[in-house]
Amino acid sequence: MMSKEKMQWLVVTDLDGTMLNHHSYDMEATKDAVRTLQEKNIPVILNTSKTYAETITIRKALAIRDAFIVENGSCIYLPKSDFDRPSSATERDDYWSIILGASHLEIENILTSINLSEEDAIRLSRCTVQQAVDLTGLSEEQAEQAIAREFSEPLIWLSGEESLKDFQQQLQVKGLTTLQGGRFIHVIGDCDKGRATAELMSCYGDKVKSIVLGDSANDAAMLSVADLSIIVKSPSNLQLQKIVTADIQTRASAPEGWREAIEKSLVHIHLIEE
Repeated sequence: MMSKEKMQWLVVTDLDGTMLNHHSYDMEATKDAVRTLQEKNIPVILNTSKTYAETITIRKALAIRDAFIVENGSCIYLPKSDFDRPSSATERDDYWSIILGASHLEIENILTSINLSEEDAIRLSRCTVQQAVDLTGLSEEQAEQAIAREFSEPLIWLSGEESLKDFQQQLQVKGLTTLQGGRFIHVIGDCDKGRATAELMSCYGDKVKSIVLGDSANDAAMLSVADLSIIVKSPSNLQLQKIVTADIQTRASAPEGWREAIEKSLVHIHLIEE
């Protein structure tokens, strides 16, 4: 699949607030940088809280054909054309899928068992399309894709900090955890973006290094496994910066900040390989 002698660099990136503008979801300014990476045979791995359907749509818009990770590390998708079937994989469309998290049905059953009410939280999967549009600013088509969760449940928490801590403790007993994203608290299984990144990197062989880009607290785990970690300026930076000290902090926000980060990263790689 690739030379074992030459180091393979991967770009692993969050989407919302990192590659896509936090407010408008604009990604136009990233396209030239994506093409530059493709010319250099550097895969662009989307590692996002978004669903499979959302991520497929964005990959098409950016002409990206590489592996990707969805719902905060819950599932890895490897193109069949590029990878042999891993022993733990199932098939979906043109991809091998490696499931690391809990299914949405498992999460749904646990949330029911601990009596999570509508007064406690707004659950994205139970929103109408219009409600999801109002919460996120997505288009109706994008909102419909966002509602279709398979491995997570995004929440808008309504009941205060102490109640949230109690909720998180109950989830932990049941084998679930939460991650704070830019807009939502995400209920997921025992997984995260960092573990999924490490698992995916192993699929590329031994001589692999990663450039990892994120903007919010749910990106901390994947930034911690990076060879070069980058925080893209966004409204969600404050909590992330308390957890991670990045190698690069961009001056611009997404999508221009993502392009800035890639330009700086390619200079960094050149200096290493000289």
